[in-house]
Amino acid sequence: RGKIVTETMPSVSKKRWDRFIGAMKLDERVEFNEGDIGLSGGIQVWEPASMNITTVDMIRRFGGSTSPAAQWPEEENAGDDDEDRFDRME
Repeated sequence: RGKIVTETMPSVSKKRWDRFIGAMKLDERVEFNEGDIGLSGGIQVWEPASMNITTVDMIRRFGGSTSPAAQWPEEENAGDDDEDRFDRME
């Protein structure tokens, strides 16, 4: 695929390329959930909630300062390997 793209790109006019990039809206932030505005540069794809059912939120959120000097809070059940294995089995 990469070879096809690199061979085709020289035939695409600058005007057409600029129009394509503008239509992608890569400078706008992508919304993860309602009110949870994420990073720019992504492409948002909607899928049915029943497509990938999860019982545990994989994104961990911590309130407080975003300073690099601030310590992360301790995780609950840190190092509890038996609990982790059981969660993976479910």
